[in-house]
Amino acid sequence: MNQLATRTRPFLGTLRLSRVEEFYGNTIALVALGTLFNPRLSAADIALLFMGNLLLTIFAFAINDVEDAEDDSKDAQKVVRNPICARLLTQGQALVLSWLSVLVGLALLWPFGGRVLLLGTVNVALGFLYSYKRVRLKAMPFIDLVSHGLFLGTLQFLTVAYARAPELPRSAALGAVFICTISMAGDLWNEIRDFEVDRKTGIRNTASVLDVRRIEPMLPHLFVWPSVGVASLVLLNLSGTQRLVVGLAVAVLSLVFVLLPSGRKKRMVTDQAQWLAALAGLMLLVICRVTSTVP
Repeated sequence: MNQLATRTRPFLGTLRLSRVEEFYGNTIALVALGTLFNPRLSAADIALLFMGNLLLTIFAFAINDVEDAEDDSKDAQKVVRNPICARLLTQGQALVLSWLSVLVGLALLWPFGGRVLLLGTVNVALGFLYSYKRVRLKAMPFIDLVSHGLFLGTLQFLTVAYARAPELPRSAALGAVFICTISMAGDLWNEIRDFEVDRKTGIRNTASVLDVRRIEPMLPHLFVWPSVGVASLVLLNLSGTQRLVVGLAVAVLSLVFVLLPSGRKKRMVTDQAQWLAALAGLMLLVICRVTSTVP
């Protein structure tokens, strides 16, 4: 039993370091949205862009665990989640795995040209500087929100929207603004959730300089209205048949959401409901592909 545990420890540590369960749905949804504004992409292109973006996002989360290992060791919950604190990986192993995900991720974006590769590189730089202790963008009020909005949402969307495209449609640029706003709101929500832990570890972020009690009731609006904007852009960029099918699907999902108990709704929003984001993204991809030949 001890030998089995020893052998599986690096594998379990790698899985936990990736934290892919925290963002896989968002990545699927962002790639699906990007393809909506860039219909020239093939199925193979979409698969490469998804894997490339997923790996770059894995880096952002993994390097955060590497840099925060010392702080996480002081928190009862995070000491179990962080694979370095849990002694599943050494800090050196985690660092190598983090940068390996960057190399493979950028290699997957390489076929789409310099512009997409540049966006991926900026994504990596922001993800690194967000957590790197000598800079730590996440400890700079307001800059923390903007950087989070860019490297966890906006840049993933733009790499897909720009891939093999001569230029970025204006509607896609507006969509990027909405996506950035949603990501910033998500970061602020996380900062409010982690307020006490961050205060003990000396992180001075946006939540620490604002009146948390006043801004928390506003957060649902920062999610809802940009989400309505994204949904509107989706419908405007679809053909007649696609618009009808997607509109019906959105109506059904919205009705189901409205009928859910309030506690379940809050958990879905605060836990970011990755399965729901993945379902929505896959539905959008399938509907657009299946109905693309229907006038």
